[in-house]
Amino acid sequence: MRAIVVLLLCACSAAAQIRIVARPVTSSLVDFRIVFFTGAAYDPVDKPGLASLTAAQIAGGGTRELTYKQVLDAMFPMAASFSSQVDKEMIVFRGTTDIHNLEKYYALFRGILLTPGWREDDLQRVKDRAINYLRVGLRDSNEEELAKEALYLSLFDGRPYGHYNGGTVSALQRMTMGDVRRFYESEFTQTRLAIGIGGGYPPGFPERVKKDFETLPQGAPSPRPALPPKSVGALQALLIEKPTRSVAISLGTTLDVKRGDADYPALLVAQSYFGQHRASGGRLYNRMRELRGLNYGDYAYIEYFPQGMSRHEPEPNLARQQQIFQIWIRPVPPPAARQ
Repeated sequence: MRAIVVLLLCACSAAAQIRIVARPVTSSLVDFRIVFFTGAAYDPVDKPGLASLTAAQIAGGGTRELTYKQVLDAMFPMAASFSSQVDKEMIVFRGTTDIHNLEKYYALFRGILLTPGWREDDLQRVKDRAINYLRVGLRDSNEEELAKEALYLSLFDGRPYGHYNGGTVSALQRMTMGDVRRFYESEFTQTRLAIGIGGGYPPGFPERVKKDFETLPQGAPSPRPALPPKSVGALQALLIEKPTRSVAISLGTTLDVKRGDADYPALLVAQSYFGQHRASGGRLYNRMRELRGLNYGDYAYIEYFPQGMSRHEPEPNLARQQQIFQIWIRPVPPPAARQ
C-alpha cells in the first residue's frame, strides 16, 4: 500500500477525471484507499471542523438503504473494516476485506460513499463524539497533542491551516445536516478523487470501481490559495496552564522545504542529528534523557506527525503544501521543565 500512497499523490492533477491506481498482488486481501483532495483547509471560515464532521458522518452513517448498525452487523462476520482520515488537504476512506467477501463488502463500501444515509441521529452521535474528544480527549487528558496543535494554530493563524482539523466545540454545535450535505456535494467530486486498490482482486475490478464512482458530480478544479504562513518574527511563547503533573513542550517554525526540494536531504540530516521519532541516538535524547534524566523522549520533525505518542510511523496520506520544523519534548515533571 505504500506504493499506492506515493502514486496517488503523483496522480493529483487539474484534469476533471477520476485517477485510479491499481496494484494486483497475490494476496487473500483487497485494500481500498479512496482519496479526495480536500480537507480542513477547505472548511468555511465560520465552520471549522466541517470537513472532519462530513467524513465522520459518511463513515458512521450507514447507507441510504441500511442503517449504521445494519452496516456494522453485515461487516462483522466478514472481519472487514471501513474508516476515514481527515487532514488539511486530503480526506481518505480506507477499507480492507478478504477476497472471498469482496462482492458483499464492496456493495457496502460503495453504498457508504456514494449513497450515504443522511440520518439526524447519526449526525448527533458523530457530533457528540467529536465534541467529547475536543473537551476530554484533547484538551483535558492529552498534553502532548494539545501542545503540538497549539503550536500549529499559532504558526498558521489566519491561514487555511490555522484551525484544528476537528474544529471547535461551538462550531460543531452549530453545524446542521444541510452544512454536511453541502460540503459533500461540493467537495466530494470526480475532479478531486483518486482511487487506490491493491491485493488479490479479480481482473477488471478496478475499472468497475471507477465506473461506479463516475456517478459522483464531476466538479470543477478549484485549488485553494496556498497563502504563506505568517512571519514568526521575534521569539514567542504560548503557555497553556493546566492542573497536571506533567509538562509537554513543542517548539518550531514554519518551513518552506518539502520532499523533492534541493534542501530536503540537508534537513533530514539535521532532523536525524537532533533525533528522529522514537530514536534513542539523537543528541537531544542523549543529553536530556540519558545524561540528565529529565523526561521520556525528545525528537525533531520536518513533516506533520500526529498521534506520535501512540505511533512509531506517521499515517500515510498526510501530504501538506506547508510544513513546519518542530522539536517535541515529551512530558516532563514541572520542576524539570524549568531546568
